[in-house]
Amino acid sequence: MPATVASLGEVAMFVGQAGTDADLGERDAYRLRLATDELVTNVITHGFRHIAPGEIELQVSVSDGWVLVVVLDTAGEFDPTGRDRMAPAVRQAAVWRREEGTAGGFGLTLARMCADRIMYERTGDLNRTIIVVRRSGRRLCEAEIR
Repeated sequence: MPATVASLGEVAMFVGQAGTDADLGERDAYRLRLATDELVTNVITHGFRHIAPGEIELQVSVSDGWVLVVVLDTAGEFDPTGRDRMAPAVRQAAVWRREEGTAGGFGLTLARMCADRIMYERTGDLNRTIIVVRRSGRRLCEAEIR
């Protein structure tokens, strides 16, 4: 699909259907959708900022206890796991935005909080980001009673 903001609805539908097909509970499906949306939005708005928009490909893999969404793109290299050296600069940008009263800068943190694991690798010009969500079997609003 084209790496444009207009494609975000298609991303949401694709990941939502993947969650349904994988029989994820509401809570886990929401976490998967939100993490994927944040990471794809980051690729679209930042990765292709200085180059012509390319394509984004999404793949899904399901196992007994896990659902993986793989995001493939040819945007500039960026490791969303936080292992990269840009993480302090990203954090500082978020602080500046907060001080200026503008929103933004927290998408990567939100994605990391929603996913059980995020992995990244770059091969040639291809970014491969893997979003992993464990099936908990809990509903979105399920409360724990002790």
